[in-house]
Amino acid sequence: MRIFLSFPSELESQADSIAQSLRNCDHDVFFSHDDLPPGDSFDARVEKAIESSDFMVFLISPESVTRGRYTLSELAFARNKWPNPSNRVLPVMMAPTPLEQVPTYLKAVTILEPQGSAAAETRAAVDRMLEAKSEQSRDRSILPFAVLSLASAVLCSLVATYALNVLQYSFVVSDAGGITILPGVIFGAAIAACNVMFGARDRFQLALVVAITTAAWIAAYDASAVTLQALGQYARTVPIEGNAANPAQITETLGNNPYMGFLIGGIGGAVGGAITILGVLLTNPAFRRIDSVVVTWIAAIAAGTVYGAIVRLPTLLGWLVLFGVWQTAFVLAMVRGFPRGAAQIPEWLGRSAPALFGSRAAR
Repeated sequence: MRIFLSFPSELESQADSIAQSLRNCDHDVFFSHDDLPPGDSFDARVEKAIESSDFMVFLISPESVTRGRYTLSELAFARNKWPNPSNRVLPVMMAPTPLEQVPTYLKAVTILEPQGSAAAETRAAVDRMLEAKSEQSRDRSILPFAVLSLASAVLCSLVATYALNVLQYSFVVSDAGGITILPGVIFGAAIAACNVMFGARDRFQLALVVAITTAAWIAAYDASAVTLQALGQYARTVPIEGNAANPAQITETLGNNPYMGFLIGGIGGAVGGAITILGVLLTNPAFRRIDSVVVTWIAAIAAGTVYGAIVRLPTLLGWLVLFGVWQTAFVLAMVRGFPRGAAQIPEWLGRSAPALFGSRAAR
């Protein structure tokens, strides 16, 4: 994070304290005109520095708002870049200054008036504003990931419906046989794409997340099949209507109990979800928020449980429910679990973290 710090020379010592406080929070503060890159005119270099920034801290004093001071030129550059200063410019009242002398652009936002340490209060205010901006950006950025997960869900549903016998595999021997690996591959590719958006570039790790997600899909199916077989071992004979000479009977198993669908689907979702989450954790260390890990696992269990409850619906509709709920919930929870300000995400997704920058020019 880089911050453009604008201040008059009279406030150099106070500005230095503020810059150091911001740097202690891992912000990259442009503080002196000596840091300007060489080439072009001085004005052009300052304007480029502001243009490459996403945030400005402007220190207000009678000197900084005096006509002819270079701080007002910096403010003009900022106004050209951000017509709306909200969550972009933080004015800090460093010395008593009549409000009528303060530019209207600065008065359009709340002016920070430190009551104690200007450095500490400025740092806290910057962090609050960046957090608010990051949350707004995150909310706007959800749509591309939702579209990606829904597209994956539709493809997986079509494959599970019409290509169920293609590339079948099972980790266990079961009466149900194997399951096509294609839904796992498709969803794995979607998760790998999300990892790329959040900075993952290692091809082996991206291939690994696809492989683990595919294994998770197979394991989820196997867990459900094994559970169904286990429940089928618990049977009872139930008499039905017939004549006295030849009474009729049927055999019921727990596996045929409609309520067991919840259990069977829930177990499959729990197994598949746990392995998929493990794959993300192994391949992208940035995913470390425990709340998002829990949410994604619960989403997996819920999706499997819902599918187990409606499994008697038409096949395509059942798969759409399973994949639509599980994959969308997983991807969105995973996105929430990555750190704010993931700067390596492409800007066209609206998720590039602010490249904060700052400057002190000739004042």
